Amino acid sequence: PVPTDPESAMATKAELRLKSVKELKDMLRHEGYDPGQIIGVEKDELIDKLLVLQQNPLAEDPFPLPLYSNCWPQLVLRALLLMGVQWFLVSFFLARPWNFAGVLLTAVLLTVRNIWIRKSKLQKRRKRV
Repeated sequence: PVPTDPESAMATKAELRLKSVKELKDMLRHEGYDPGQIIGVEKDELIDKLLVLQQNPLAEDPFPLPLYSNCWPQLVLRALLLMGVQWFLVSFFLARPWNFAGVLLTAVLLTVRNIWIRKSKLQKRRKRV
């Protein structure tokens, strides 16, 4: 997310030194990071990280959920549509138990794929901080 308030927009190192640690963590929260995970870090290190993050903002993920969804209702509707279409089309070729197994296998494969994608996104995010 690109910072929109003038307070966090490209502050200098001197300006950041004048802020308290709580204010610095609030700036991190505004950038989309969890300040609760920052424990035992010196204020100067926190300032350096903030400067790096301000110069290289994290691109916002337009589809944070699986199936190119950006909200839970959209995800549920897309999953139901996918299952319904698959059930209907495959019913012409396979018996009901095999069709059910195919839908279940598709759901399991998509779940594993989505877990892998989520882990890789978290890994990329961790490398930035």
